[in-house]
Amino acid sequence: MAIIRLMNEADATGRVKEIFDEIKATLEVPFVPQLFRALANRPEQLEAVWTQVKGLFGSGTLDVKSKALAALAVAAAQRCPYFVTIHSIALKRLGATDEEIAELLEVASLATALDTLVTGLGLEPEL
Repeated sequence: MAIIRLMNEADATGRVKEIFDEIKATLEVPFVPQLFRALANRPEQLEAVWTQVKGLFGSGTLDVKSKALAALAVAAAQRCPYFVTIHSIALKRLGATDEEIAELLEVASLATALDTLVTGLGLEPEL
């Protein structure tokens, strides 16, 4: 349950409405995700975050599927159910197989466990 009011899409006006429309068109979804509806309480923050998301996922050296795999790994490692769900759905839409997602999550799980272990042991990399 959100701890702040989520802007109702029907109440959006001006630049917020424009961004909401762009989000739906870009993500190819019939609704504005809760993250952006929450950020709409501060339109400048909504615009800044959307610009960053759009820019990062819209261009660059890595393909969108690789970026979504990385985002899922981070969401899983951070134990963020919201983004685990969002990125899993996005990956399915991008053609990721169950095997790819499962393997990615195994890697994220192992990396998280090993990070905890070496941090706790105070180990330094041998370069």
